[in-house]
Amino acid sequence: MILDDFSDYLSSQGVGTTGVDLFKSTLPSTPDAAVALFKYGGPAPVHMMSAGPGTAIVERPHLQVLARHTHPANAEKKAQDIWTLLDALGDKTINGIRYLSVYALQTPFFLQKDETGRFTYACNYEIVREPATSS
Repeated sequence: MILDDFSDYLSSQGVGTTGVDLFKSTLPSTPDAAVALFKYGGPAPVHMMSAGPGTAIVERPHLQVLARHTHPANAEKKAQDIWTLLDALGDKTINGIRYLSVYALQTPFFLQKDETGRFTYACNYEIVREPATSS
């Protein structure tokens, strides 16, 4: 699954520890300093001409990364550090799935200040990968 793959990749790059301060599909109330990954729909898969169902040659899902901290500069720096790791990431196999490229859809941006005063920065990415049996 994409979230497992990118959680593993970011963890291996020192971004955080999955389940401790690096989360998939959730941004829990603790800890204050945390990163969350969310998968969402991207463009349609790419098919060969005249190909039928189930014959995609690449899939293009999207990934949103949130970085939260009590200090805005720290949240922004974490989002920027992740952007540096992911933007233009080329041909890489993670957990048996070949990822052809990852592209940021923008630079990291301020998303919100939550009810407890923590700052969240976000960035969205388009992933190009070979089809997998599960997403």
